Amino acid sequence: MEGHPADGVLHAWHEIADRGWDTLLVGNGLSINISPEFAYESLYAEAEKAPENGPLDKRDLMVFERFGTSNFEVALGKLRDAITMAEVLDQPSLTYRRRFTSVQAALGATIRGVHLKRSEVPDSTLATIKDELRGYKAIFSTSYDLILYWATGHDEDFAAFRDCFWGPDNSFDSGNCQIWGGNTATYFLHGALHLIVDGEGRTRKLTGTDQTLLEQFGKPIPSDPEARPLLITEGSARDKLRAIEGNDYLSHAYEELKERSGALLVFGHSLGEQDRHLIDAINSNPDRPVAISMVREDGEHLRERQSEIWGRLRTKAEDVCFFDAETHPLGSRDLRGTVPWKGFRPRASRIGRPPTRERA
Repeated sequence: MEGHPADGVLHAWHEIADRGWDTLLVGNGLSINISPEFAYESLYAEAEKAPENGPLDKRDLMVFERFGTSNFEVALGKLRDAITMAEVLDQPSLTYRRRFTSVQAALGATIRGVHLKRSEVPDSTLATIKDELRGYKAIFSTSYDLILYWATGHDEDFAAFRDCFWGPDNSFDSGNCQIWGGNTATYFLHGALHLIVDGEGRTRKLTGTDQTLLEQFGKPIPSDPEARPLLITEGSARDKLRAIEGNDYLSHAYEELKERSGALLVFGHSLGEQDRHLIDAINSNPDRPVAISMVREDGEHLRERQSEIWGRLRTKAEDVCFFDAETHPLGSRDLRGTVPWKGFRPRASRIGRPPTRERA
């Protein structure tokens, strides 16, 4: 590819579209393009507002503070372990169950407060996204909202999109997760709103009932009150990787990203320090070409950001290029929904960004 990748140049997508990109790593930039509502600081920051106003009460906050985390998945996992230990030792578990239910409800209330309803996303938006996704052999998403899931299942037809959840009760089985040619593999690297870890430790996919997936989220499952959402919501890259390695589905998805050799398109990611685990996965196969979307800004800032990303990659200079996000189908203005849109913001906050006080 012509020139040095960190020269302040942004290609238009049509200039590089025919270079065989068969793997897509998509971040929150896709969701932010549809609605600015997805550009909040973090789930924890939303939920930790003054206890009289926010969904987390003082005792819930004590759980997060005691374990030094802002990750809901970690807090819920610790509480579930406490319930199990109390039962093993024949001790009362009611206090832990109450906190588990409270934190889970707070997570659900926060998500429902910032997430678009399905009716707010035009069918044409989902159809356009689905058409674009069909062109890839594998899709890896770090966004845990429902936009990608809604798009792949648009018109109630998931067609050739395959997500590995075809075991009993829509569960993941590491011994039965091969995706055959002709299908598009779809992985949620940081979990998603439709994924849970049930009381038996299985990772499962929820499907629509008489309630929508968004209405179900964060509410106890009557037959499995200890099930918890699978979301890697906050934390450093190290914390995210530790959580990924602790779940069989997430670790499988991460290994798949590392091992794929096809040309990689990265859309809607800052690839900052909080994404170091993603950089490491890209660097595990440095011979594959990489194209990275960026938000257009003035030349000096653009060169700085390109240099930061380029400095983290091991890919050869001639195999890396940066392109203007708005020129790609996933960054098109035509995708924007019913929520007023104020334009891309350089260095925008994104889902999964640690709270400000944790960023030194």
